[in-house]
Amino acid sequence: MLCCKEHMFENECVLNEFMVEYMNLLVADIDESEFDHQPIEGFNPPRWTLGHLAIYTDYALRATGGRFQCPKQWHRSFARGTTSDQTPEDLPSKNELIKKIIDGFSTVRDRCQQMDASAVAARHSVPFLSSTPLTTVGHVVSHLMTTHFSGHLVQLSAWRRACGRPPVEPNQAAETKSSNITNP
Repeated sequence: MLCCKEHMFENECVLNEFMVEYMNLLVADIDESEFDHQPIEGFNPPRWTLGHLAIYTDYALRATGGRFQCPKQWHRSFARGTTSDQTPEDLPSKNELIKKIIDGFSTVRDRCQQMDASAVAARHSVPFLSSTPLTTVGHVVSHLMTTHFSGHLVQLSAWRRACGRPPVEPNQAAETKSSNITNP
């Protein structure tokens, strides 16, 4: 399936869908009551990691011409440089976080189809990435859809192992696809 106009972001879209499914596997057996558990000092618990991923779908949306979808409090609590002890009193639930990530990335993938080559090639304006090899909006969108996402999935996987859980395999995705979100 061709994901994006003129093949732009085609690979990123496929990889992003794969990682969304993998994320579902990583959190499928984590109970809400464990979502703030820190097995090792310095490890971010699942709620912080998923909150962080949720707000970064907003940054990918903005880069593709969209608008933020996460509550402002989430941005204050889960932004780059924050720690898990800064979470809000009114914590988002596991289902809220997962749904926001799934919906956010789905919208990002759709928005990629609407981007033209000049928008993708434009210089990005992310200050903390200014001295990196990432120079264009396309680079930043690709990063947020893939490498940023995968880096935080590694954190979830390490958290699982530190808690004594078994590894998960991507081929399990078909068995548990979208089973983490309960319908209201």
